[in-house]
Amino acid sequence: MYEKFYNLKKQPFHMTPDLRFLYLSETHKHALASMIYPIQRREGFVAITGAVGVGKTTIIRAFLDKATSAGLKVIYLFHANVRFIDIVKTIYRDLGLELATADLIEMMNGLHLALIELHKQGKTVVLVIDEAQTMSIETLENVRTLSNLETLTEKLIQVVLVGQAELDELLERHELRQLKQRIVVRSQIVPLGPAESYAYIEHRLSVAGLDKPTIFSQKALDIIVKEAKGVPRLLNVLCNNALITGFRRGKNPVTASIVREVVTALAGKQRRPPIRKWKVAALVGVAVLLALLLVFFLSPYKKNVLRVRDPVGSVQSANREPVRAPVSGLPQTEQLPVVPAPAAPSEPKGAVGQPRAAEPKAAPPSYMTRVVKPGETLSDLVREVYRISPKSALEPSLIDLVKQHNPTIIDSNLILAGSVIRFPELPKEK
Repeated sequence: MYEKFYNLKKQPFHMTPDLRFLYLSETHKHALASMIYPIQRREGFVAITGAVGVGKTTIIRAFLDKATSAGLKVIYLFHANVRFIDIVKTIYRDLGLELATADLIEMMNGLHLALIELHKQGKTVVLVIDEAQTMSIETLENVRTLSNLETLTEKLIQVVLVGQAELDELLERHELRQLKQRIVVRSQIVPLGPAESYAYIEHRLSVAGLDKPTIFSQKALDIIVKEAKGVPRLLNVLCNNALITGFRRGKNPVTASIVREVVTALAGKQRRPPIRKWKVAALVGVAVLLALLLVFFLSPYKKNVLRVRDPVGSVQSANREPVRAPVSGLPQTEQLPVVPAPAAPSEPKGAVGQPRAAEPKAAPPSYMTRVVKPGETLSDLVREVYRISPKSALEPSLIDLVKQHNPTIIDSNLILAGSVIRFPELPKEK
């Protein structure tokens, strides 16, 4: 749509993974190497983790591209929230094996024999499981049993677990300790640094055929890099929307004001039309008048302010007898009956006839807060916040207290990286 306007040969910031635009930061290189070399040596399990949008799927695609040229037989499972028996069936189907039984044990025995035959032919079978953090603990524990399919010296099937930071938390659980011990390499993909973010944008524009340094002003680039926080997917979204908006406005290069507009739109905010000063003054005046009327009608003293006038012009208070001024030549009128003011409700008395003292309000609890980092557990944070030595036993009541003040924590073993946890201050010992 905007390629011709910016003199580009192809769209530089599309969302689907395209290996022609592959940009490898240091952590991306390490993650790709962590998949290739252990598999070539048939070492077993590999785990790759990273936040949303940092490029995990792109690394998988790069690995699959290299695996084809290396003669590896790769089974790619992109939907991981399945039962273990379904994973075994997928392996059978992708290897072209006949599934002659519905019994899992017999299926595993048949798979073992087939993998031995492929090993004799010099072929390496790799199972890549994407979004592995969505798998149940039971399924992950059963996946571990695939490592039992081996010869005396080598594993017959290599398994790569790819997932978000929650996968690291799962692997730290006691139930998965055996799986954790079988992982020979663990690698984490982190967001790009500022310099890498600028290089990422420049690299994609260059691959798209740009014949000049950039089509963004420096200020526009600064805003994009700051807002994306090193996440390649967000860099693509911001740059692509900025180019579309710049094309509609006829702006080349894209300016900072256009990028700010894109950031505002993506954040779900809309610019409101300016309000005229006289409208503001009128609104304020109406609000003040309504407030005064509300205070007056709710005030317990309004009856002392009102006055009534008798037939001969005398002024009387609502709570007092009328005071009349004598009028010459006219007979005195009868006094109007005086209605006594209602008695104020009496305050409750204490045991000795004294007003009962108001009960003091309980002070709101004060909290200490912590942002959960990848790999941290609730037990670790409780020890750190309350300064409990790792050698000391951790009381379960402390965990329960923190969960009580954080209703979003359902399972103390599952806390999400980036979430904020409140830790109530413990009562001081007297």
